[in-house]
Amino acid sequence: MKHYSIIVVGAGPAGFCAAISAARIMPVKGHVMLLEGGDQSGRKLLLSGSGQCNFTNVLDKDAFLKKLGSYAMYLKPAYYNFDNVSLVSLLAEAGCKHFEREDGKVFPASFEAEDVRKALLSQLFRVGVELRCNTRLASVKKTEAGFELGLENGSSLSAGKLILCTGGASYPQTGSDGKAARLSKALGHHPVPFRPHLSSVSIGYFDRFKKCAGIGLIGIQAKFITQGGTFEAKGDLLITHKGFSGPLILDNSHLLAKGDEIVIKWFPDIEPLLPEMIKNSKRMSVINGLWLTKIPPALLRAILSPVAYDLMTMSELRKSDRNWIIEGLSSSSYYVKALGNLSNSMASAGGIPLSEINAKTMESRLCSGLYFAGEIMDYALPTGGFNIQIACSTGWLAGQQAAKQTTN
Repeated sequence: MKHYSIIVVGAGPAGFCAAISAARIMPVKGHVMLLEGGDQSGRKLLLSGSGQCNFTNVLDKDAFLKKLGSYAMYLKPAYYNFDNVSLVSLLAEAGCKHFEREDGKVFPASFEAEDVRKALLSQLFRVGVELRCNTRLASVKKTEAGFELGLENGSSLSAGKLILCTGGASYPQTGSDGKAARLSKALGHHPVPFRPHLSSVSIGYFDRFKKCAGIGLIGIQAKFITQGGTFEAKGDLLITHKGFSGPLILDNSHLLAKGDEIVIKWFPDIEPLLPEMIKNSKRMSVINGLWLTKIPPALLRAILSPVAYDLMTMSELRKSDRNWIIEGLSSSSYYVKALGNLSNSMASAGGIPLSEINAKTMESRLCSGLYFAGEIMDYALPTGGFNIQIACSTGWLAGQQAAKQTTN
């Protein structure tokens, strides 16, 4: 049985960074191994951002952490240790230049995810990490010397320190099937079942919106009435063939379930402004006369259906019509018919509870020498480059700490 000082499982962003940071500290090359179950590393990374790979965000430290919501304080040590500047520099050292978009999202200059993967591979091999693909973990056992890893091909490996970076359970065809989280039970952990995150939602009785598919709106306010409570959020909204998507929905999808209510405030200021719109657009059809809302006509028709406001001028609006328009544009209710599933969600929530992982080291609080990083941890982050960055940040900290404990 071959022994390694540190074995990292899962060759995604978290695994790459864990292995690189560990090997940079280890005094001798070849003491760190990175295992990947598939035939290629970084398969999910290659799909991120439709292949363009929005890998981080340019926000300053405080603003970046604020975007992480309730997970900010927990993830602060990892992010401060390896932030967006550190990740951009790591990739640049290997020849991957970056592009900062106006909205703060950072991409490889080529807009090709493959360039990010190649840069991480280059850094990996530069520090002497051994990468072994087509090697799936079947079992893990704690021993006096560290860990014994049983592989699906029947062979075994041993490690002094073990870092699990196997991701969540979304896009399982890329290797993120949640199996390693289940294996952690043998080491004393209590993984939370994975559920879809960054997922679109299907809406009930949505037929009238089908002609609106592809329409996007900026800065829409919404109230979510869920089984777990009521909350409000603001963000960009995208109309799909079956329901809603865009950051407003994606970032909060892990909190939603079938039957929950979403109240969309399409134009919350409609009530005080409607008299002015009527006065200035008396002869226009109602749909065209509501131009001040900046809502596309097709979407206005769907929101205000079933009344045919194309056939009525603004001056013809009755009190009941005005009330209908105010209610429709200021607070329309929609019901979640279905969430996306793990096979088509961009990420997942669930995994190893954060209470079971030391935030300052990424080491298990229940099993010494065991570390976690990335989406196997039970957090749910927004779109915009935050997920890949935090996977890299937690991976870097886990590898760094595992190596320091090994060399001490």
